[in-house]
Amino acid sequence: MDIFSTYAVNEDKEQNGTWMEVGDAKLLVARAGNKAYIKMLGKDVERNQKALDRKDDAADALSDKIMVDVLATTILLGWENVSFKGKPIEYSKDNAKMLLGFKEFRREVMKLADDFASFKAEQEAEEVKN
Repeated sequence: MDIFSTYAVNEDKEQNGTWMEVGDAKLLVARAGNKAYIKMLGKDVERNQKALDRKDDAADALSDKIMVDVLATTILLGWENVSFKGKPIEYSKDNAKMLLGFKEFRREVMKLADDFASFKAEQEAEEVKN
């Protein structure tokens, strides 16, 4: 087994994202667990630890808000051909937060961000060959 071809990742794509198709839209998605994601999530959780430790409805809502903020800042970095209620919506961090407020969209973005194959270094060499 070649460790590089099996496990190496493109660090630029991890941090700055790669374009992924979802239906007729394209999303610029960075890899889950990238440096910015870990740093921001850690700081936000630490800052809100007491409130999160209550494990009540308010803590759940705060947890969701933190995750939306972190994803909008560090994971969902752009899009093309996205609409909301039938109208095109331009990418902005605030618009990303609004759309990531929809739990199923948030799950889809996280699924994309967790897709190791999309961030593999070897993939680029294979694409050039084909």
